[in-house]
Amino acid sequence: MMRIFLLITFCLLMKIECQAGVPGEKKIPDGYPVANFALTVNASATGDLYGDIMQNPGKLGDWLSGRGNILFGVEKDGRNHLLSGFGKKTVQRRFPFVKNTYSASPSINSTLVVETFCPLGINDPETSSLPLLMLEVTCTNSTSADETFTLTAHPDEVLTENCRKGLCRIDADVETRWVDGNWQIPVSLKAGEKKQLRILLAFYDSEWATANQFRNVDELSVYGFCTWSVLKDKTICFEEAIPVMGDEELDTYLRWYMIPGISLTKRTRKGDVLTMGYCELNQRDSYWTSWLHLVLFKDTEQQMIEESIHYQQPSGKIPTTILPLIERNDDLDINAFFILRATRFYQYYHNRDGLDAWWPALRKAMDWLIGRDDTNSGLPAQISFWGDWKDVKGVEGRKYSPFSCLIYLAALRQMIYLSKECEDSESLRKYETAYRKGYDSVNKPTGKGGLWNGEYYCQIWRDGTVNDKLLQDQTIGILFDVVPEDRAEKIIEALNKKSLTKYGICETSPYYPASFGYAPATYHNGAVWPWVSFMDCWSRIRMGRSAEAIDLIKRVAHADLVDSGDWSPNEHINSLTGENLGFQLQGWNAGLFGLVWFGLVHPGILPDNSKKVGVNGTYKRDK
Repeated sequence: MMRIFLLITFCLLMKIECQAGVPGEKKIPDGYPVANFALTVNASATGDLYGDIMQNPGKLGDWLSGRGNILFGVEKDGRNHLLSGFGKKTVQRRFPFVKNTYSASPSINSTLVVETFCPLGINDPETSSLPLLMLEVTCTNSTSADETFTLTAHPDEVLTENCRKGLCRIDADVETRWVDGNWQIPVSLKAGEKKQLRILLAFYDSEWATANQFRNVDELSVYGFCTWSVLKDKTICFEEAIPVMGDEELDTYLRWYMIPGISLTKRTRKGDVLTMGYCELNQRDSYWTSWLHLVLFKDTEQQMIEESIHYQQPSGKIPTTILPLIERNDDLDINAFFILRATRFYQYYHNRDGLDAWWPALRKAMDWLIGRDDTNSGLPAQISFWGDWKDVKGVEGRKYSPFSCLIYLAALRQMIYLSKECEDSESLRKYETAYRKGYDSVNKPTGKGGLWNGEYYCQIWRDGTVNDKLLQDQTIGILFDVVPEDRAEKIIEALNKKSLTKYGICETSPYYPASFGYAPATYHNGAVWPWVSFMDCWSRIRMGRSAEAIDLIKRVAHADLVDSGDWSPNEHINSLTGENLGFQLQGWNAGLFGLVWFGLVHPGILPDNSKKVGVNGTYKRDK
């Protein structure tokens, strides 16, 4: 009774309605299907709960931190086993919920149904930032005899230590006990009886956003129990907002690729918001990650755009990263991605007051890019290997890349559109002139100083050398409709003919020798990158090649998630062996959400402005 009284009292104090109802050896995960902004949790394909529990710390510059694990099981008459030890299991890992059924235990006669989630809410960053791991267990005794058994939980040393320090709390809505470091819940069921119990793991970080509302882990735990039904209903609504194409394989991959976009969204006590590339907000990485935020977390996306404006240099340069700040004045695509990001927000939400407020920063960002045309060629020049996403020393001699030049044209095209929206005739003339000049320059044959070799766009070194490696990243120009239709078809046919592997399109073809700095088929020497692949596939969808695109998505995702066995969206894949490489949980792989939402479910809205943009009727669509 005292526990119930404390729950009700705390709810009243919080003015809410109380409703019933990584150091060490590298581990191979098998997926983190339970996640929100605060927690990312392994729920195993074996049926075990929970493997690695990772917490997003409130400290800027820190990646996800391990908080240990806790494994549940059952015990009766001295016989015990984990959840994976049930003879029959149905495991449904479908972010944001995991719903499993367990029967045919060697120890007990009852069956268990578990459902677990972390709270998520549409355009509700407060709910989505709650560091709560919620588990509902329904125990059913279908036999004709009464049964008593124990639900057990076995925290590891790391989680136990976090509990000791007051950084974690494990609790339930029924009586529990600790025995020899293990947590136990006695369960008694009459014949034919069904009972549901709720288990909650709460975590605390004094630098995390929830520290503004909760003083300690105990308050978080009480809040979780008081608002359980509300939090679950919000999470159900979030789940129902995820698009469903009716293609089970594609629908499954979409949910797995959404997870890092959620997991790597950080909210600090000071009010900072970011989607982490590695640990910072990078315009390049987070552009693809935040398609998800654009649709499901409007206010969060708007704040990230305005944070980027706040950190803009007087020159117009958007820093390479913010929160924390890293600046390389060499990069080009950072400014372009910032422009594309602000434009899509305006197109989707029609926030005219916001556009007017952002317009000076957007002009400064575009003018900085135009100013990087150091030889009056019409294209911005790279001055080091930091020029765009292929930031490796093997390309440090490069002056023009297809990716940087085409995203430059994409940014100019959007600025033409925005100039008209803002009725800024002076900027309109400037950007029309710059676009036409850049467009003509990039489309000249390589023999006449351009980037086109008759099949695709090439890299140009500072000494004038043409590097004719075929790069998949040039499909960004197709996506943003700055490549003539006939050339777009030639690029895709070249990729299919020269770059297609068992695991997807290799981003560089043919491979460089190992002296490039990376082994062939790895990293920037011809690996398969999921985010680049999804950009490529989105461009194919816009060309009317949807079936081909979906097949390619499945090829990449199957290699990345299924064949690897880790069910974790990795950085890149060895295009010869299919091995997952680089860091797991890559946020920009969540770009698949943008492809599905805007490419398949709502085609024609974004990112194409071709019907709205024209320079005196000269290029409503370039041919």
